[in-house]
Amino acid sequence: MNKITKKLFRYFTVLALFLVTIVFIGFYSVFRYYNYRYQEDLLKERAETIKNQLEAFTNATGPRRGQGAYLRFLDDISMADTYIIGKDNGMFLCGNAALEKEPSEKILDFADQIFASGLAQQLKERDQQGNRAIYLGFPIEKNDKTTGALVIYDTLTIDQHSFLLAITILGCCLLFSLAVSGILSAFLARRFMMPIQKIASATRELTQGNYQAKTEVYDNNEIGVLARETDMLAQKLDAARRERESLEQMRKDYIANISHELRTPVTVIRSSLEAICDGIAAGDKLREYQEQCLKESISLQRLVNDMLELSRLQNKDFPIEKAGLDLLMVLDDALRAIRIIARAKEIQLNYHRPQSEWRLDGDYGRLRQMFTAALDNAIKYSPDGSTVWVKTWETSDSYGISIKDQGCGIPQEEQQHIFEKFFRSGKTSEKGSGLGLAIMKSIADRHSILLEIQSTYGQGTTVVFTVPSKHF
Repeated sequence: MNKITKKLFRYFTVLALFLVTIVFIGFYSVFRYYNYRYQEDLLKERAETIKNQLEAFTNATGPRRGQGAYLRFLDDISMADTYIIGKDNGMFLCGNAALEKEPSEKILDFADQIFASGLAQQLKERDQQGNRAIYLGFPIEKNDKTTGALVIYDTLTIDQHSFLLAITILGCCLLFSLAVSGILSAFLARRFMMPIQKIASATRELTQGNYQAKTEVYDNNEIGVLARETDMLAQKLDAARRERESLEQMRKDYIANISHELRTPVTVIRSSLEAICDGIAAGDKLREYQEQCLKESISLQRLVNDMLELSRLQNKDFPIEKAGLDLLMVLDDALRAIRIIARAKEIQLNYHRPQSEWRLDGDYGRLRQMFTAALDNAIKYSPDGSTVWVKTWETSDSYGISIKDQGCGIPQEEQQHIFEKFFRSGKTSEKGSGLGLAIMKSIADRHSILLEIQSTYGQGTTVVFTVPSKHF
């Protein structure tokens, strides 16, 4: 039993003892009260019966059979000390019979109160032994006149045998209830602690790196809420772990890709320079090695520039210069620049410009770079003599631009990786850094433009730019 369970058990036990004590005291008080009340009511009932009988004897005109015996056994009938006092403290006469019983001064004073008021009287007090004593008095009337007073005196006591029996039964019941309460309190304390222990166990698993741990507590109370929050924390920590692992893998892949991309031009340049320095290359061969070094250095410079460009674009703190512009003019500028490459491959650019302006706050140079990269890819991966379609359209809440080619397309299994850095399809022999689409995506994101790639392997690729109209 852990500390909290022991504490809860003690709390339940103290509460049970308190309740048992309250019940015992309450039962004792109520029992005494109703016992005394019962004796008073019973004594009043007897006194009224005796009063009525005495008045019947007094008012009777014929023979009064049994009145002498009745008067002699009044104490037995009332089961208390009974006095019949005539008015002016004389002997009370009932027909030819008289009750002679010497009353005390207390009884006589009490009788005087009855004669003075003409009403029934009652007096409660403690006797010399400290017991409860009661005086009951009733006027005895004859022809609507008070001729005497009936006074009954009794000491109210509790039947000790009945009282002890009742207390014993109650005590046994309370002790049994206390024992059962103790067992139930221990059970309930353990049951109460069970979900808390499960939550603590799951928390320990989380601290040890096991983010798959679950509390398995489904109570519909505050503990259940705590358990659900703990499970949600585990899910978030697990998601953060997976994201961290993914980022770590991306970092490793990035370093590996950079190393691979840099290794090839550096190796070619070094090999060519070693051949030149060793005197192996001479004449036309020397010229060939020099051109190879220049070509690889240009490729290396382009790779470094693309990496720096992408790094700046993906940094949210790096500002881009935005100004009001016409997006269609940016597209026109990109088309003019790419037509030279298209003519070299005899590719036709099919484009019909709408006669309107698409106003946008953006970076002219970055947007031109985005469209140029998309057009360059379309021409690069299209066969000679094919067509590249550039379409524009307007909807109620956006403007759209699509660039469609007749190239080799991208396999379905590779399409989820097309925006990753250094990714290149294994189905093409075209060279590149693998950063073009990543740069395009970063430029589009910085301008809140939705960039989508729709491609079918062997049939071509369509690049779609969707700009919400709220940006115009």
